[in-house]
Amino acid sequence: MKKTIAFMIGDPAGIGPEITTKCLGDYKIDENVRILLIGDKKSFDRAQDITGSELNVQVIAEDRLDEAEGQYLFLDVPADGGSEIPFGVVSPVAGACVYESLKRIMNLIDGKKVNGFVFAPFNKEAMKLGGCPYSSELEMFKDHFNRHDVNGEINYLAPIWTSRVTSHIAVKDIASYIVKDRVLSSILFLEEEMRRFGLDHPRIAVAALNPHGGEKGLFGTEEIDHIAPAVKEAAAKGLDVSGPYPADTIFLRVRKGEFDGVLSMYHDQGQVATKLLGFDSGVTIHGGMPVAIATCAHGTAFDIAGTGKAGANALTEALKVVLSSLEKEG
Repeated sequence: MKKTIAFMIGDPAGIGPEITTKCLGDYKIDENVRILLIGDKKSFDRAQDITGSELNVQVIAEDRLDEAEGQYLFLDVPADGGSEIPFGVVSPVAGACVYESLKRIMNLIDGKKVNGFVFAPFNKEAMKLGGCPYSSELEMFKDHFNRHDVNGEINYLAPIWTSRVTSHIAVKDIASYIVKDRVLSSILFLEEEMRRFGLDHPRIAVAALNPHGGEKGLFGTEEIDHIAPAVKEAAAKGLDVSGPYPADTIFLRVRKGEFDGVLSMYHDQGQVATKLLGFDSGVTIHGGMPVAIATCAHGTAFDIAGTGKAGANALTEALKVVLSSLEKEG
């Protein structure tokens, strides 16, 4: 049977529907894979008009998915006045559509109806106004799939993988989260997910928290007390992991090919580097879930929504990442 990838088209007020049409119009999907588009169909049709795309999709009911035979299917989640939702404006209607689409997709994952999930960007404020009780999609996934142990997202900028020990917390609180068990679980998580997406022997570098790696305790002791012991224990388990290395030079070594992945200690420590290296092609992966989940690392780009100018490169890379996980599964 064909593998099915759920593909949410994103916020109708942003560039999501446009780059979805460009991504699927430009990237040839293997005949053994089918795409289940999910979102407001009228917004998708509007995006096709804007981009000049002519993707032939078959609208289906959720309970008829098993019977559908087309390669591009569409599960319509109508947004009130979808084709008239203003571009570039935070819209509770658009947010409610995204929230409902995500709930539908999680249910499909529960029912083993889809094998992977890609989504175009959406606006978190709009989703909140649309009734979502979660601060982000990751918190929603963690709660629904009972993965509260996941500390944060994984970011991929070919060929570099990054993850972090802490994510969306205040800078003043970071040091209190840098404890051995959390660092160790983050190393193991990143290594497991890199293997899931096709790397057989991932080489991971772990960043220090403090300037110059702490200078042997002069600038802080987290490296001595927690990070280095976690690295040592992970290495004893057979992982190819080393560090901690000063954060200001670690990505230079990655670019030279010494490592495949980096575990940073906090959000901006890794994100600043990867976004400088390739903002327009970065991918965010929500690891640890029942199926591979990925999206482009950029946002809804409200300033150019509706113009057809947005490129689909990062979203295409997200699709490729999910496809690679299917290949790994066989």
